[in-house]
Amino acid sequence: LRYYLYAYALSQPPADSDSRKVISSSLGFILLATEMMIDPAVLALATLGLVDSISFMIVAPSLAFYVEKLGGTQDAYGFILAVYSFASFCGKPILGRWSDAQGFIVPYMVSITLSNLGGLLYAVAPAFASTQLALVALGRILGGLGRANSALGFAYVARALPASERTSVTAILGGVQMIGMAIAPLFSALLADVNFDLCGIHFDNLNSVGLVLFVINLLSQVLVYFLLPDLAPNNSDEALDQGDNESEWSKMLRFVCTIPHIGIPFLTIFTFNFNWQFIETALAPASADALGWSPVQVSYVLGAMAILVFLGMTSVHKLSQMGVTDYTLLCYGLLANAIGYLLLYISWHRDASVPAFVIPVLISAGSFAFLGAPNRSLFSKSVDATPELSGLEGTMQALLSMASSVGGFTAPSVVAHYCLRTPAMVDASSDAREFTSIALLSPALGFIIFLSNIVVGEPEEEETVCDKINAKAMDETTPLNGDRRRSDGDYGYSPRPSRRRSLLETSYVRGSCTLGPSSDVDIFNIEP
Repeated sequence: LRYYLYAYALSQPPADSDSRKVISSSLGFILLATEMMIDPAVLALATLGLVDSISFMIVAPSLAFYVEKLGGTQDAYGFILAVYSFASFCGKPILGRWSDAQGFIVPYMVSITLSNLGGLLYAVAPAFASTQLALVALGRILGGLGRANSALGFAYVARALPASERTSVTAILGGVQMIGMAIAPLFSALLADVNFDLCGIHFDNLNSVGLVLFVINLLSQVLVYFLLPDLAPNNSDEALDQGDNESEWSKMLRFVCTIPHIGIPFLTIFTFNFNWQFIETALAPASADALGWSPVQVSYVLGAMAILVFLGMTSVHKLSQMGVTDYTLLCYGLLANAIGYLLLYISWHRDASVPAFVIPVLISAGSFAFLGAPNRSLFSKSVDATPELSGLEGTMQALLSMASSVGGFTAPSVVAHYCLRTPAMVDASSDAREFTSIALLSPALGFIIFLSNIVVGEPEEEETVCDKINAKAMDETTPLNGDRRRSDGDYGYSPRPSRRRSLLETSYVRGSCTLGPSSDVDIFNIEP
């Protein structure tokens, strides 16, 4: 059906061939993503990403009004925003290390439960007059700790998939998150007229957001519990070597600082989130001063950004399937991102034309898809190729996510205080630019990381005997890409096991090859 619809789309005569390519490629991506989501594991991970993006986007537009209604100041609003991101930052290494030691189900259940409690506290805060703002802040702290499980998703993909398939699946899961960002405003519209009492608590369009958070997180928790197969704890002999007196954290920090292919992805993901927040922070005030825009026009541009990121993810998925390396995709993304932000600095000035304002934003937005999945995939390969980090993969993925969080919660203050000019500063300047020269930090980061990747080169592929056996098996069945077993039973796979016994027909675990549903069946132990 997928290929029939794809061929049908190609047969249609749109206005030009380029639009036909966009339509057919997007349709093919959506249909392939739907096909992959038939796999319960992919469905569970995609649902988590969808809920994560919806949860963030339905709170952001109303939080300022909610805090004001409860008697809070602008400082209180800023504090509540900050503690959410900081809680997520602190929770990621804990959940990452926990997944290495105990698998994924328990950390997921605990983190989603925290999100549920956070949603309830956010909803019922108005009922407690003396502690209203404190309960809202506590609810956001718990929500941030729960949202830290985004690091678990990347660790799960890195552990369950061979290196050749991580980029494609990560791009598809990222596309689902963009869909969540796009549909989140619908929830806000549905809540606009909410007005009812429940258990003696009045709910309106502001605190009813907490109920939505509770319901959608509870649904995702049920799906994860029943559909996501757990993976065996990642405790390898290397990680448990008692002869090494160096602590795990100092060991990880040492490799981040001394191995370029592990350290550079941290700078890349920091730049990714910093530059994304750069546009979100600067667009509204700069466009209001230069073009007289209202929030409506700003929302149009942000919506176009989300569409471009989604289309970029379709391109990443397609190019990865065609054999284009992650290194090539990443280098293109870094260069395009640096050029886009340089044009942003040059063309954003008072009385600029609308195209001069919008085109750099769209160029920059189109590059983000090439910075996300390829960077994660290259990082996972480099960690897998480092025997001393075996057993710490989940923690390393969490540390990488922490670098992203740092970019997210530092960018707004840096951009607002040091990069953006106020209208009075623009009046007094000779070039009428909306930015100070410090704004050149954004394109500089992109150029520096691009040159760093060129200097260190592409990571070498290291294939072990285990990799070869996994690759042969995964040619027919991949952990997150559905059941495609040969009908003649060449590989001796067992039927799909029951809940929470691994449905991964091949368990891709560094240092051992495991066939069949049980992660205890070890047919090879490869000593490094």
